[in-house]
Amino acid sequence: MKQNFTKDFLELVNTAGTFEEYSFFENLKERIIIFNQQVDDSLVERVIMQILKWNREDAGKPQEERKEIEILINTPGGVVDIGLVLCEVIKKSETNVNGTVLGMAASMGSLLTMACKKRRAYKFSNVLIHDGSTMLHGTSNKVKDHFKFQEKKDQQIKGFILDNTKITSEKYDEMIDREWWLTAEDALEYGIIDEIIGE
Repeated sequence: MKQNFTKDFLELVNTAGTFEEYSFFENLKERIIIFNQQVDDSLVERVIMQILKWNREDAGKPQEERKEIEILINTPGGVVDIGLVLCEVIKKSETNVNGTVLGMAASMGSLLTMACKKRRAYKFSNVLIHDGSTMLHGTSNKVKDHFKFQEKKDQQIKGFILDNTKITSEKYDEMIDREWWLTAEDALEYGIIDEIIGE
């Protein structure tokens, strides 16, 4: 058994290239997704397609017979557009998608956490909520168009946060132009997570 494991490990590392890739693919067998990177277009293959695949496999099964999906989150954030699509995929998944914060769920990572069904974090995990940043360029009219679109996107994000946490509109407006860092205890108080692991 040990020899087979070693052989499989070496073959997969040779194919995947790194231990991180090996660990990622091994954990997929248990429906665990390790998300330990920037939020970018790789989400499509690494997370979105996996969730959709497992939902296809579970089609027709009652909830109690479905093996839940777990996302381990440690990210500094990243691209909002694809990140919000992942949030929507998580929310619409008929098979429960749960999230555990490892390290930090910053910026877009905080929204991914909020999208999950069951949300947990370790005591020393952190969450960051802040407004998006953008670099606008072009003619004045194009900049105005970009700005109008960004305002709509900001309202979408605000609505998502208010719908999925205990954060009030007043508190959101007070803090959104700040770097709003939250400890696990803060995140629990504001309904960003449901549980601190081990407490």
